Amino acid sequence: MRTISNFVLLAIIILQPSCYISGYQTVNKNPTSQREKKYASHLALEEKYSVYLDATWTTKDAAALLKVFETMPLGLNLQFSRWHISDEDVENGIEIESKDKLKLVTMSRNIFPVEGSEEVLSPDKDLHYAVVQYITENGTNRAVIELIMQNRYGIDVPSHTALPQRTKNNTPKGYSDFGNDDLMLIISVLEAFPQALHKTPQLKYIVRRIDTEEKGISSAMISRGYITFAESIFLRDPYHRHDTRKIIAHEKAHFLWWYVFNDQLKLDWAKLGGWFRDSSESGWSTTQERSAFVTEYAYTENPDEDMAESIGFYFVYPDKLRSCCPEKYEFIHNRIMLTYSKLYTPSNLM
Repeated sequence: MRTISNFVLLAIIILQPSCYISGYQTVNKNPTSQREKKYASHLALEEKYSVYLDATWTTKDAAALLKVFETMPLGLNLQFSRWHISDEDVENGIEIESKDKLKLVTMSRNIFPVEGSEEVLSPDKDLHYAVVQYITENGTNRAVIELIMQNRYGIDVPSHTALPQRTKNNTPKGYSDFGNDDLMLIISVLEAFPQALHKTPQLKYIVRRIDTEEKGISSAMISRGYITFAESIFLRDPYHRHDTRKIIAHEKAHFLWWYVFNDQLKLDWAKLGGWFRDSSESGWSTTQERSAFVTEYAYTENPDEDMAESIGFYFVYPDKLRSCCPEKYEFIHNRIMLTYSKLYTPSNLM
């Protein structure tokens, strides 16, 4: 009996370490996978974009940054960089310093998406613009700027010497090339629209026209598929750049009116503005007073121009639109911006 008992005791002693080791491996398996999951965005940024984040970055911050980087053109050869988040304001949301072969990037905490607020329809827009600043080398890399215009907004930016003949109308001297700053400004306006409206059917390219007495305004050439911007709007001082932003949003809105918005939405808008057909020069009149319109131009033209002006003010001067035309503000906010913010691809619009 003693021999059997000793054998059993010996077996227990031998088996104990192996049981302990097995248990140790099982307990530590989950923390490892959780840690890998937690830092998945960090690792993806390092491997795909040579972006290394310091301890100021949370998992949520890293995921938001990765989401934006994944919208950028493929094949970018990005330099090794280290990124920091500051609680203080940073001009344009991002500051980029070069040191030897390393880029040091500081981002402002206040440009990160605000969740759960319907007032912020494009929550990633400020973060997106900061990343655009980074990959375009503060707006100096023309090739990347044009790639973003093509890939994200479906718009080409041809040199004025390469414009289609129907655009030039045999007057090539009437056009000039966009500056990099011009295109960066246009990108910031287009990004403010819901993602589903970034690419607009039929809007294929943009041109920059030298102002003349006869042609000193910007216009949407609906049937020809482009927008012509007056050169003067890009030469304004910084104080008046908001007006330039309004014009860009206004001309984009015309393509939405003609190629995206359905008949019911346009009928409801016309009814809201008291518009009816008549024999006037514009073909339209309204039963409402001038005070019900955000500008004189919106009041004297037609429902299309009324909406384009209102959308321009919605993005750039929202308080002015709210004060004069609260019903129109709510219409644009709910029927257009919130509705299309729930869609993700232009194909869904059709």
